[in-house]
Amino acid sequence: MIDVIHGNCLEVIPKLGEFNFCFLDPPFNINQQYLEYSDNLPEEEYRFILRLATLRAWDSCTGVMCLHGPDELVKLWLKMEDAAGMTRINWVNWYYDFGQNNRHNFTKAREHCLIYGREGHTFNPDAVTITPARASKYNDKRASKSKTPGKRLPGTVWGLPQDGPNWGRVMGNSKERISDCPNQLPENYLARLIKAYTNPGDRCLDPFGGTGTTAVVANALDRDCVTIDIGKTNVDIIKKRIEKGAIRDFK
Repeated sequence: MIDVIHGNCLEVIPKLGEFNFCFLDPPFNINQQYLEYSDNLPEEEYRFILRLATLRAWDSCTGVMCLHGPDELVKLWLKMEDAAGMTRINWVNWYYDFGQNNRHNFTKAREHCLIYGREGHTFNPDAVTITPARASKYNDKRASKSKTPGKRLPGTVWGLPQDGPNWGRVMGNSKERISDCPNQLPENYLARLIKAYTNPGDRCLDPFGGTGTTAVVANALDRDCVTIDIGKTNVDIIKKRIEKGAIRDFK
């Protein structure tokens, strides 16, 4: 079952019960104009909202919570994780091309995913193995002699050539692209997280729904999902996208 809720996640999350998996990709407070939301709050207000949303999601989480964002958000999450009792089990970097070019510093080409887990959380390694470069690029025979011949778990940098296509930023000419909705994540990214940390029938939460990638992928993988967005237009977009279904074949 997929439930798309129009509302403020701070008010809604406590009413929803427990979830096996939570994924948070909040607005970055970088003066980005969304369809019905201006991402330009006073810094202290923004930080308060982000902390509270994170804590409420963690309180509802019985398995794994993933926090996606740039350096600035990671600084805040790292400062609060110990006091909140959040046990970090991994730290992934999502690499993308087409970062905004400039002349005063190196081009930004990655965002972070901090991964926190409750004791006894699900992990399905065989669901997310890839063909390593040692086998596909270098034809190294040692790759066929491992415990998983010709396969291995991905590293902590995602979006590299061995991950396959459609891992970069969802640009304007992408089949996944939802017009007028910036900062859209690729379906493959959510699919890897959901396959790794949940089982069919498990319950997922995305309190910052956006374009609905988490809900679309969860639905395609036979997971339940509740997603929330403060904008009515985004809620309508998510519902239509769920009806259309996932674009990529990641099963």
